[in-house]
Amino acid sequence: MTVRLSKGVRQGVFGFTLVEAMFAVVASAVFVGACLTSIVFNRVASMKAKEQAIAMDFLIHYVETVKALPFAELQPGAPINSLYDGSDGSPRITIPADRSWISLETDDFETFHPDLAWFKGRNPQMQVALNTTSSGGSAHTRHLKVRIAWDSPLERGGRTESHLDLVKYRDL
Repeated sequence: MTVRLSKGVRQGVFGFTLVEAMFAVVASAVFVGACLTSIVFNRVASMKAKEQAIAMDFLIHYVETVKALPFAELQPGAPINSLYDGSDGSPRITIPADRSWISLETDDFETFHPDLAWFKGRNPQMQVALNTTSSGGSAHTRHLKVRIAWDSPLERGGRTESHLDLVKYRDL
């Protein structure tokens, strides 16, 4: 018995089976999914790093300005600098009188540190604690602890926080 092949069909030509094609599609989909996941993860990590850098830059700006104050002027309620005393339309930035959280979404703070606009709508707040240690009846050290906290983007992940401390000594 002789088998004849119809025109156009060659003997010995092979193609992919459906199973092989499905395996290739699934493998490609897993690879593309992994690539997209890594891109999204990298973007989120980059944004978090930028937020931390802005927060730390604000803290350094605030603390360095306070650091320049004479020891005797480092008091609760006092402006952090004569430039930020609120006179003649300048921003009023003070060392808060108590440890309550204060909002950073004000014109004064945004003028003091324009990068705070990055946290707009995410409830950025600052807390300042000033402790004084006395020796022989007079103030010897002042410890300033400044904390900043803000809501995570898309209301996921709770609040993020950074802090910076300053200890200032008076010679006895």
